[in-house]
Amino acid sequence: MGHNLDITDGKANFADSRTDAWHQLGQQVGHAMTVSEALEAAHMTGWNVRTVPHRADVATRHDADGQLLDVQPDPVMVDVPNEFVILRTNPHTKAPQALGTVGRWWKPFQNEATTPLLADITESSGAHIETIGALDEGRKTFATMLLPDHMELTAPNGFRDVTQLYLAIFNNHDGKGALRALISPTRVVCANTQRIAEANAVSEVKIRHTGDMDIKMTEVRRLLGLTFKYQETFATEMEAMSRRERDDVWVRQALNEVFGADDADTDKQRANRLHTAGLVMEVYRKDDTVNMWQGTQFGAYNAVTRYLDHYMPVGGATTRRKGNDADKRAQRTLLSSSVNELKARAFTVLSAV
Repeated sequence: MGHNLDITDGKANFADSRTDAWHQLGQQVGHAMTVSEALEAAHMTGWNVRTVPHRADVATRHDADGQLLDVQPDPVMVDVPNEFVILRTNPHTKAPQALGTVGRWWKPFQNEATTPLLADITESSGAHIETIGALDEGRKTFATMLLPDHMELTAPNGFRDVTQLYLAIFNNHDGKGALRALISPTRVVCANTQRIAEANAVSEVKIRHTGDMDIKMTEVRRLLGLTFKYQETFATEMEAMSRRERDDVWVRQALNEVFGADDADTDKQRANRLHTAGLVMEVYRKDDTVNMWQGTQFGAYNAVTRYLDHYMPVGGATTRRKGNDADKRAQRTLLSSSVNELKARAFTVLSAV
């Protein structure tokens, strides 16, 4: 399913403070949620994520050449050395569900374990829970919070452009990733989620699933306190970019650099990258949410993020025929490391003095 939400018997483990989610699944709560309310609404309590020894059925016997010798009438189970299966209790069926395999050092972070972290942030900053949910049959979870402050810039045509900041927290219950917390700016006018790698502020925190969980959560809280400096840095950089005038020649050359045209290994690759830069140039000139900033570095940067989040193809013809582009774009915006790296590169190139 395109949205990849965790669904059992038609019930989605997802809750939204608004009623206009693109997939119209889960609980459309319709108001700002407290942490405990959000966890309950998204069916994310009582999972009891845990590990048990990984066991293999060796009831079948083979010879040295791999040929089957016989099959025992009863199962014969043996432990796989230093390997464990991650289980959760499905919140709807109450049955155990396997999520992945890990080594002996992996430790689960329960959904409820992040509650003190989220409560600390909401009580100290005025943020509230926007969305919370699970993906990939419970293997991944996320929560987003709208922070109380925002940034406003005035475009050359007098339009006031509002940028909100969100705190997003991602966790993995399958052993394949760390707990991540990051600050993400979103332009309200076009719902354009962005991430910027800014050297002067901490914009992302990663915590591995090892060691004492309480100590890890304390470290997350400490580091997230630093991330709020990101807002001030972001506002300062965007204001500076909005004041730096650039002509179309500079913008096109910068876009060629963003997409690595001169770094291409083949003529075909270079042509493709120049073509992509050309498409972004069209967004810069024609998109209503971008062209108000035409003639500035800020406009060029917005053109890149607008293209990556709203125009760049999300799949082949088969995918497009299924009509699920919107949900794939939403997932790519939040989770794609390659897209986020490209946005960071765009920020570096297009903010150059």
